Amino acid sequence: MNNFVHNMTALTISLISVTVDSNFQPRIDGLDLGHVRSLESIAETWPPLKVVSHGDGYVLVDGFHRFAAAQNLGLETVAVEVLDPPEDGDLLGLAFALNSVHGRPLTLSDRRAFANRLLKAHPDWSDREIGRRSGLVQPTIARIRQDLESSEDIEPAETRIGRDGRSYPATQKPPATASAPASTARPRPQQPSVSLGEVLSRIFTPAERINQRNLVRYFERLAGVLEEQDKLKAFDTIDDGADACRAVLGAKKAKDLGERLGWSAQNILWVAEALGYPEEPSSR
Repeated sequence: MNNFVHNMTALTISLISVTVDSNFQPRIDGLDLGHVRSLESIAETWPPLKVVSHGDGYVLVDGFHRFAAAQNLGLETVAVEVLDPPEDGDLLGLAFALNSVHGRPLTLSDRRAFANRLLKAHPDWSDREIGRRSGLVQPTIARIRQDLESSEDIEPAETRIGRDGRSYPATQKPPATASAPASTARPRPQQPSVSLGEVLSRIFTPAERINQRNLVRYFERLAGVLEEQDKLKAFDTIDDGADACRAVLGAKKAKDLGERLGWSAQNILWVAEALGYPEEPSSR
């Protein structure tokens, strides 16, 4: 997800000085009137709205439901935090990032729509970067990209720009899906059969080299297992994985699993980076 860091100033300002631009509303279905009504009864607990200075007034980027509730209540002033505008001027991107981390959750459709917009504006961005900004997993971004390319809404990019700002070669291979024919699915690493020669070599091979071979085979098996996420149904966002774990395991066991995954995954990521990722990306 995005990690926007902005300087901010807390103020109490006139409600009429705030401009609401529907183009900066990240929810494709607009306001939930039921949520607006529920907010009207707890106005004293609202966090400040988030705005960006614009001319003599302000533009709202976070708190659309609270703003509507304030209008319904006839409030004359409202507490706000004034944020520095993003360097790229993308207020919708800022609004999406702010709305995705609190309050009423963004739907999968909201996230897909935002990823669609990002791909149309930046077709040369990597799937990983689009996924990081929209909160979608990379196979989902790859499918959205493929659909946009098929409909000729975007041109296939020969290179992709990663989060580090560097360009990398792009491939046009679509992600494997559960319904894809076996011939088009990503090949799984094959476990080599143990020959007599290998058995004999183990006898005369230093223990360190044997351990290295075992480690390499572990990484190969692990890569095959991790690649199966492309085929998992209902795994479109990072939250999908977390919600599934909490629903099946309960909060405590899910947290324990998160700690195990995080510690282990960090080690694997470091190994991947040492091997050249993302400097030498695959079809991702």
